[in-house]
Amino acid sequence: MITVMREHWVDCIDELMPLCIEVHNIDEQQTYGLELDFDRDLYIESEEANQLHCLVMRENGKVIGFHWITINPLARFKGKTQACTDVIFVLPKYRRYSNLLIQCSDRYIKEQGCYMWALATLDDCYRGAVWERKGFKKAETIFMKKV
Repeated sequence: MITVMREHWVDCIDELMPLCIEVHNIDEQQTYGLELDFDRDLYIESEEANQLHCLVMRENGKVIGFHWITINPLARFKGKTQACTDVIFVLPKYRRYSNLLIQCSDRYIKEQGCYMWALATLDDCYRGAVWERKGFKKAETIFMKKV
């Protein structure tokens, strides 16, 4: 049985860590030149402030994917909030269930009253056509510079 539910970050991070490492190794480590070093206090504070939302996908209790969402007010659009994907990942062996995680995330974000959902994709994992079929529109290109 596949489930997707919001869980407390601090309660599931140890189970999620192998998946976090896999995501990081796809492209982030090379792009950013940094090792994973979670600021546990900041994650906990963000969740307590209802900014961080951790959705976890499980098959019969075993973690197979997750979606970390941040929800923040849009200062340029009074009264509107935006959900941003920090990371969304499903283990390759379970990718056939990716659509379920996206659907559950979409429903969750709508229930939170968000005006929009923004996400960025890693170049190595770019799936623009997939996201466009889900209703997303390419809006910006993100450039990063190490300073």
